[in-house]
Amino acid sequence: MASNISDGQVRDSLRKKLNEDKIKLWLPPYTTESRTQGIMPEELIEKYSLALGIPKEIVSATLEDLRRHALDKLAARQRFLEEGIANLKIKLTGSIPEGVRCSNFEHETKIDVSSSELKEQISAQTSVGMDHLKLISCGRVLDDGKNLREQGLGPNSQVMVICLSQSEVEARKQEDQRNRLERTKEAAKILAKRNTEDRIGREDDRYFLQIADQTGRPIKLPDEERQALSVALTLNEKGRACLKRKQYGEALLILLEADQAFKQCRSEILQAVDNYAVLCLDIVWCYLCLQNVEQLPDAESRLQTCEDCFKRSYGENMERLTALKGDSSTELALYVRLYLLLGIVAALKNNKVQARTLLNKAESILTSLQVDENKLMQLMSMGYDMVESRLGLRAAGGSVSHAVTKIIERRERKREIAEKEKEEAKRKRRQRRIGKTADGSWVKTELFDQMVEMGFSKETVASALKQTNNDLHGALKLIQEHPELLTLDDDLKTDRNWNGTITDEMLAQVTELGFSTDVAREALRRFQGVVSTAVERLVALGGVLPPLPSRGTGFSSGPSSAQDDEEVLTDEQKAAIEEVLPDIPHHEEDYLDISLEEEASFIAEYRARIESAL
Repeated sequence: MASNISDGQVRDSLRKKLNEDKIKLWLPPYTTESRTQGIMPEELIEKYSLALGIPKEIVSATLEDLRRHALDKLAARQRFLEEGIANLKIKLTGSIPEGVRCSNFEHETKIDVSSSELKEQISAQTSVGMDHLKLISCGRVLDDGKNLREQGLGPNSQVMVICLSQSEVEARKQEDQRNRLERTKEAAKILAKRNTEDRIGREDDRYFLQIADQTGRPIKLPDEERQALSVALTLNEKGRACLKRKQYGEALLILLEADQAFKQCRSEILQAVDNYAVLCLDIVWCYLCLQNVEQLPDAESRLQTCEDCFKRSYGENMERLTALKGDSSTELALYVRLYLLLGIVAALKNNKVQARTLLNKAESILTSLQVDENKLMQLMSMGYDMVESRLGLRAAGGSVSHAVTKIIERRERKREIAEKEKEEAKRKRRQRRIGKTADGSWVKTELFDQMVEMGFSKETVASALKQTNNDLHGALKLIQEHPELLTLDDDLKTDRNWNGTITDEMLAQVTELGFSTDVAREALRRFQGVVSTAVERLVALGGVLPPLPSRGTGFSSGPSSAQDDEEVLTDEQKAAIEEVLPDIPHHEEDYLDISLEEEASFIAEYRARIESAL
């Protein structure tokens, strides 16, 4: 029975027993005052041998190994406190070059050295170039410019080293990868700054991201919070796209950047949506695909965060999600991955009962979500894409006709949302044309329309509302009692794209009132050939037309105009955004479209590992 148990499992089992019995091997009688081997009671060895079904000689040897390991840890901690030297556990992964004999080793270093210096030390020890090493610890990429202490490393900290390929071609690819990461971060920040409210109706309105809920409806957030969340979501989508392409190394780097961006958001925001939970799931999944789950110190805490967030967002039994969307089957794919990863973590901790239970739960859900390929092709032959076909079949329990109904319902919901957005865009374009108030807020169109219906001219109403900051009563009082204080906005009635003909008769009607031909022509052009309006404005302005304000993007200017505050995109910035945009999914449930093939493979692999250890 013991022959099937790995050395690691024997160590874990004995360590658990020692903890339960509160036995400290580094103290007497097990260790002498001179730190040499003391007495290991025969009854203790026999007790553990019987309890675990392990030969006594293996128990004895393993206990001695654990004793020495404990002393080494104590010595390392003492040296760290006295000299600031940490003993790090290094694991190489990725494209490890031939000739590197050991991919797992311990390395001593001063804790106050920078990550760049540590990278140099590892490079010297492994003969792998510094430029081809990426260091990860505590669930994040180490910053070359910061020292190890301030990044949370200490004695016995684990550092995963991703090795990039040594070949010239691969080196260039990895350099491109690093550049892409920087460009992705830059693009994410640009997209986040471009306010949705200010983008609608502009020529470059595709260069902004809109944050939506689980049904695709836009979520209203203050600008600062929306920007922070937009950066995180953009990086998350880019990382997930790399994950789908099985570019696990690049995916991990971007996902860890997304993790840092999410941490800039208020906890209340993160608790209101499931995005951060899905990111945690993606990161742990990435480590699994890199075969490094056991090297991720925060894997368990990330998965716990994920599970807690799912319960808040979806409900204890997914009742909130069902009420919101009508069904919860598509989100179940996330639970397959969650229970699988939790099961693997439990297996690595030698908790076989819990691991088996979790893997069974994952497999049970996976089985319920399996999609018949023939039915999938049948739906796709009807003109539906793969994502909506797969999600439709899962939501419909495998029924093609019911799946069509589900797809149509989703499309109709998206159409309704799109119509509302279209109406909102129309309102925003009109609002931008009217302009902003003195305090920088937009003129309220409902107040504008209400006053125009009272018989006041549009330019008079706009000026009054701007000067009174949308105060209806104040605007009426200003018009009625102090009309001389109004600054009328010629631009409101001006159509700069008007290409009508100004006839001699029109000019004559204006010039006979004493205005010059040039002034008359300009007034008629500004007011679309309407003689009465042109004359009215010339009289009000004493025959001098003010210069038109700069319109840049096609909207009227005003105090605190977004176009004054917003940077103009350079060609490089646009190129960076163009690299990111293809990886931003158009389907709001794209992250739920998981084939589950890899999940099935991992379930089978780890179930076999557990059974072989029995």
